[in-house]
Amino acid sequence: MNQTQLHINKAVIYFKRVISTMSRPLLVAFDFDHTIVNDNTDIVIRKLLPEQKLPESVRGMYRSDGWTAYMQRIFELLHANCINHTQINAAIDNIPAVNGMEDLLERLHKSNCDIIIISDSNSIFIERWLKNKKLSHTVSRVFTNPAKYDDNGLLKIEMYHLQDWCELSTKNLCKGHILENYIKESLVNGTSFERVAYVGDGRNDFCPILRLSEKDFAFPRSNYPLIKILNEAKTNGTHQVRAHMCPWNDGTHILEKLLVSLE
Repeated sequence: MNQTQLHINKAVIYFKRVISTMSRPLLVAFDFDHTIVNDNTDIVIRKLLPEQKLPESVRGMYRSDGWTAYMQRIFELLHANCINHTQINAAIDNIPAVNGMEDLLERLHKSNCDIIIISDSNSIFIERWLKNKKLSHTVSRVFTNPAKYDDNGLLKIEMYHLQDWCELSTKNLCKGHILENYIKESLVNGTSFERVAYVGDGRNDFCPILRLSEKDFAFPRSNYPLIKILNEAKTNGTHQVRAHMCPWNDGTHILEKLLVSLE
């Protein structure tokens, strides 16, 4: 093979790689509780258990054993009190979406944006809610604590992972790590993103926002813990937030901002 043919072959390989990498305008990562839905799914289900059926030994269990272990105990108590999956599903179905959020998910999906959910809820609750609202098709991936019903009808939950590398996150879920890995995985599979947006409300949404770049968007919900944490970080200089800060109250506010970036 002569030098000319060798250069041609290298050029062909290069352009095949370029063509095979599809650029999408936007990756939008959402928290779930108090972000897509206007409540906390775990608390909604815990309230199915009569107050007098919740032992004192369980009430503060999450402080020592973590939230996932605490919720597993709640599921065991629900099962022991004959509260079954039908009642749990009905409670999940009745949780309202944050205003404008259903339309936001549909519009982003139709605009060729990639949508993922990263949540400390669990797979049963999130998948059930999305299916009931006919929104499952809008979400590419859900990263959350895996859950399933066993043969006796008991809801079992596991930690998404066990991490010790991020002090900003709970031991079972580092959202920043998940977000970065998803972006890397997408690139390996031939998809890159022009921008990334993260939408959340709580303390565990701080880590992924710190991973965003200057061209990206951070959407902290107004009057919720995340925006206070971000403002304190900016004032104290403890952490650098590079992304554009866009506080929001409902899905319409997010849509208006993102539509501008998609033009």
